[in-house]
Amino acid sequence: MRRIATIVLALCCLLGLQAQNNRQEVLRVYNWGDYIGEGVIDMFEKWYQDVTGHPIKVEYITYDYPEDCFTQILCGQAQVDVFCPPEYLAERMMKHKMLHRIDTSFVEKGIPNWMNGTSPFIDDLLQHIGEAQGIVAKDYTIGYLWGNTGVLINTKYVNPEDVYSWKFLFDPKFRGKVIMKDSFSDIYNIFINYAFYDDIKAGTTNRNLLAAYLTNRNIAIVEDLLKQARPQMKSFAVEDDKRQMQDGKEWMTLTWNGDAKWAIDEADDKLQLQYIVPIEGSDCWADCWVIPTSCQNVQAASYWLNFMCRPDIALLCMAETGYSSAIATPEILEAVTDNSLQHTIDLSYFFGPEATAVHVDSIMYPDKDVISRCSFLRDSGDRQEVLREIWEKVKDTSVDNFWSYATIVGIALLLIIAAILLIHRKMTTTKK
Repeated sequence: MRRIATIVLALCCLLGLQAQNNRQEVLRVYNWGDYIGEGVIDMFEKWYQDVTGHPIKVEYITYDYPEDCFTQILCGQAQVDVFCPPEYLAERMMKHKMLHRIDTSFVEKGIPNWMNGTSPFIDDLLQHIGEAQGIVAKDYTIGYLWGNTGVLINTKYVNPEDVYSWKFLFDPKFRGKVIMKDSFSDIYNIFINYAFYDDIKAGTTNRNLLAAYLTNRNIAIVEDLLKQARPQMKSFAVEDDKRQMQDGKEWMTLTWNGDAKWAIDEADDKLQLQYIVPIEGSDCWADCWVIPTSCQNVQAASYWLNFMCRPDIALLCMAETGYSSAIATPEILEAVTDNSLQHTIDLSYFFGPEATAVHVDSIMYPDKDVISRCSFLRDSGDRQEVLREIWEKVKDTSVDNFWSYATIVGIALLLIIAAILLIHRKMTTTKK
């Protein structure tokens, strides 16, 4: 029996060792859907083997809601090597000490540290979050893609002047015409900017403080505005809204600038789509790469983070997604410059003083003036569940479709009139 037990134990150890070895050849990457450059995964696998001499297989898993992925990691339900959360979730992971330090020992092997090419604009945003948790953010996270939230309209149905202000969300003429991005963190910031716009202009409050501190009063104000805006909301989407707008059948969607850029680029030339950030302002966000403490392959994860910052890889991801990379090297600025564009954009906040007047796409790279009207997303902490309940309640609220009822009533009236005319005609014929 002892011999059998010894053999079984040895087999278990051997299988465990084999599983561990196999795990070092696998990298589990969790990311948004449609959020990486074409061919990038294959390029990483080849590059990793070339520089390390070891094979790697990327298991690429996509999600629609990063909060769900965060919960799985927190509860130990998913072994994640690399995760791409928005910055407010990265902040939450910092609070829970869920992040593994990035291993940069690869520089000793002659591999450039491409993570040094990120924009100070993104670095400052992440560092501000890190300081609140007592850490150097860049030791634990690196910027990936970033953007803002606005409204994409089909000018066939919507006049750009009508969406100059977020007030259009309360206009009955747009009842059932607005597709909403199913991301309440963005929605909250939009409504809070709208609600306190006069105070922000007067300098009596700060939009970033409003975004960071979710008081009961402010939450109640946003909830009330949501209820008023609900009749205008047609549906809720994460990815599909850009395809719906591309088809040209929808009026508008409250969406992210990268999705707007994708829809505009993919739409028929005859279709006129326009992206606008209303005057009250919006939110600015940055998705980033992190290595959760659940990581089973820290070396490969760190190599992934570094590889994704390589300028040529950053450009591939930008081309595929429509979003701007956090990388701000001269190669990126040169690649996105298009001198055929008439207007210039002030991108000094992102690329530095040499970029005060450059010809770039203003959807991908918002002008400094637009950025000044944006607040940054922050972790809602213990208020997250409250916000989620409010959002789900709003989404579940049934809204009477006025136009459907109007159509039904109109048809009924026509049938009644037709019946009356028919009866009158028969009575007239009978009398004759």
